[in-house]
Amino acid sequence: MKKILFIINPIAGKKAGKNIHQDIIRYLDTDNFKPHFKYSEYAGHITEIAKQASVGEYKAIIAVGGDGTVNEIGRFLVHSNIPMGIIPLGSGNGLARHLKIPLSVKNAIKLINKMHSLQMDAIRINDMYSFCVAGIGFDAEVSRMFQNMKARGLFSYIIACLRCFNQSKNQNFIVQTKEKDYQLNGFMMCFANASQFGNNAYIAPGADASDGIIDLVLLKKPSYLQIPLLAFKTLTGTVENHSLYRRIKGKAFEITQENNFAHLDGEPIKVGTKFTVSIEEKSLHVIC
Repeated sequence: MKKILFIINPIAGKKAGKNIHQDIIRYLDTDNFKPHFKYSEYAGHITEIAKQASVGEYKAIIAVGGDGTVNEIGRFLVHSNIPMGIIPLGSGNGLARHLKIPLSVKNAIKLINKMHSLQMDAIRINDMYSFCVAGIGFDAEVSRMFQNMKARGLFSYIIACLRCFNQSKNQNFIVQTKEKDYQLNGFMMCFANASQFGNNAYIAPGADASDGIIDLVLLKKPSYLQIPLLAFKTLTGTVENHSLYRRIKGKAFEITQENNFAHLDGEPIKVGTKFTVSIEEKSLHVIC
């Protein structure tokens, strides 16, 4: 029997997460796999569980939650041979959507039964990792506000965006590469390994999580009249055609910004005014 560890964020998923333990037992191929369960009980507990897990003991470790749960588990499996599975129960599920992992619990578990894995890249920001999309500027401020809101989900995220919009403005960024230095001005800057934030909001259409390339995206602040078209293009995967959009592809960047904050896969962090961004190619095995 091959043991699989399921690390579950119990606050994710609302209705779908209430019966997750029973659903895993119901749909997992228990002739071949023996499930072990760990539940996070407080902020940072997922990190502790992952650290304490004897990685060599498990055939796979499964993130049961949103992109934050995926990030906390993925960072401990980077450069290991143990694959990470995802049962997406978050509000956005950006990486799961990009990798075409089913959003239904039943079908996500059936995918785990097949145990087919892809080697994907990881973006390293200083000594931290992002597997989907990281960013600075407006979306970093939104992630900070969203983290402190009582209610989760798409509606709360939209409220956070509206509240941050009026107080955010374009700022100056310096982007340095081996080949060229850029003096840029924009509302937000994203470092995309995958194509979307989540909820099918595409910030880097065409991004490939296994191509060894970071899609650096700069977006200037839209006027109120420009927001409907920009939102439409984001949701339809055509945002790269908007006049406010710019993309630079590369393997490593040194970034200078005007404040100290960023987000990694939607989780706010402090990186300082100057930090490095690089790609670690095919460093994480993901069941997909």
